[in-house]
Amino acid sequence: MTRPASPWRRLTGSVRLRTTLAATAIVAVTLAAGSGVLLWRFKASLDANRRDAAVARAEDLASLAATGKLPTVLALPNQDATYAQVIDAAGTVVAASANIEGEPPLGRPAPYRSGPTVRAVTASPIDGDGASQLVTVAAGTPARPLTVFVGYSLVGSDFAVHDIELALVFGLPIVLAVVSRTAWVIVGRALRPIDAIRAEVAEITASGLHRRVPEPASGDEVARLAETMNTMLDRLEVAVDAQRAFVADASHELRSPLASLRAQLEIGLAAGPDADWPIVATGALAEEARIEQLVRDLLLLARLDRSAPRHEGEGRPAEVVDLAEVVATEIAARPPRPGVSVRADTTGPVPAAMAPGLARRVVANLVDNAAHHATAEVTVSVRAAGDGKAEMAVADDGPGVAPADRQRVFERFTRLDEARGADDGGAGLGLAIVRDLVTRHGGTVEFVDAPHGACVVVRLPPAPAPGAPSPGSALAQ
Repeated sequence: MTRPASPWRRLTGSVRLRTTLAATAIVAVTLAAGSGVLLWRFKASLDANRRDAAVARAEDLASLAATGKLPTVLALPNQDATYAQVIDAAGTVVAASANIEGEPPLGRPAPYRSGPTVRAVTASPIDGDGASQLVTVAAGTPARPLTVFVGYSLVGSDFAVHDIELALVFGLPIVLAVVSRTAWVIVGRALRPIDAIRAEVAEITASGLHRRVPEPASGDEVARLAETMNTMLDRLEVAVDAQRAFVADASHELRSPLASLRAQLEIGLAAGPDADWPIVATGALAEEARIEQLVRDLLLLARLDRSAPRHEGEGRPAEVVDLAEVVATEIAARPPRPGVSVRADTTGPVPAAMAPGLARRVVANLVDNAAHHATAEVTVSVRAAGDGKAEMAVADDGPGVAPADRQRVFERFTRLDEARGADDGGAGLGLAIVRDLVTRHGGTVEFVDAPHGACVVVRLPPAPAPGAPSPGSALAQ
């Protein structure tokens, strides 16, 4: 017995919750990674722009120094964050921007004609401990080498990056909340039809198989699931109705011979010593034979209903039977029926794919049915058809079967009015067993038009190749 799930397990096992958490986690990881890359690229871009601007300014100052037009006070844009200084080979400051005027040399003289270099400065001359970068470019002439320093502060860049970080810190939770709420609502709406299906299925019992689950008009997987479940419920309802009808018909058919058997025994007991017990026993044995035959038919039908088609390569090797030989054997062994002759019309061996025991059952049932309705003669013809199939036709000279009844007579417990009036009419299972056995072997059985009387034709597949599975081998055991 399945134990009921705890509230915590029901909560954590919810598809809605798991989907929402998964979507939120994926978005959170994606946004976090994207934000990190964004901040890194933004800061790198700011630093590169500031560095390129500083290098360009230093090269401009170097050009002025080479032409002797270098002013004493260097004019720079954005002087609150940028500074410049020029020193000679002795380290003496020869020019500086106004924001660092009077400051000592920012570095050592650079070798003449050396390329520009960039290094970090821990103590900026304009903002104390703020981080900055210093560009060094060699300038002047061979006679008077100079070194140009242009520095720029990173504080502005750090502030810009910090502002974005704050926006992300406060904005990402809002985005995640919106995402989780949206996912929760969307998944809930998507699962709402499933909840309706579950609730309806929970209410369906054996006595309410007519009920069906609601089918949404979305046409998606949920709609296809509902359609499949309703199709399954259709099959279950048909199967249960057939089972109930089968049980009711079987009970009804068993009641008649049992009642007759009981009546004969009660009459014998009531007569006492004067009863003719051999006659009573003969009648009782006849009723017992009817019950035994009915039980055998019911067991065979149950096995037919329970058996499933086999897959290729499974089961025992296919069995082959000579249908002509089976017909000849059955006709020779059957007891004579007063006023009715049964003859076989065969042209030689006719192999068919069916177990011998099941083939004998098919022939016996068809011959019994034809002899029961025949006026004087039953003819059983066996031949190999043009398509390779084995064909058997059982014809009688009786009243025949109306076209409207030719399908109905193969249903279980179906007896036409003529058969219902006969004492030995049977339970109406013979033709049903024939149809199930033949169709499970890939064959067909049907009543066809005849000049007079009835004619039923059975077509069976030819003998299969060696090693092929037999659909009826399990039933013949």
